[in-house]
Amino acid sequence: MMEGACDKEARAITRQTTERFGVTEPSDVLGSLAYRDVTGTLTETDSGRAADVVGSEEQTRYAAALNGYENGVNRRYAHFLGEFAPGEESECHTLLLGAIVSGDVTALGVWLDDRHGPGTFTGLFRTPGYFEPGLTA
Repeated sequence: MMEGACDKEARAITRQTTERFGVTEPSDVLGSLAYRDVTGTLTETDSGRAADVVGSEEQTRYAAALNGYENGVNRRYAHFLGEFAPGEESECHTLLLGAIVSGDVTALGVWLDDRHGPGTFTGLFRTPGYFEPGLTA
């Protein structure tokens, strides 16, 4: 969750910067995939384009890793926001990002519990052994 939230924010900053300075998407497949990755504009169809990358083994591995990260981190985070904050994805993202940066989960916990019932935050983010001795909270 943390990785997805931070990556979403980094991509938004990068996308705004490319727009501000007129940086455009490259025309080659690998360049296009990399640009879309860093700006958060990868589409479901782009997953199949990773197979179209021709060149060195390193480039092929990069495209495959990019695809795996998109599906394993970014799409999962987007799914989480859609499931737990339909229509309020931006607000939930802001609260989650704030909790990550500050370490204070109070506002996020209250927000989730208000929408989904008491204990939602704990059920989602804290395993039963979360406060066991030896673990830091």
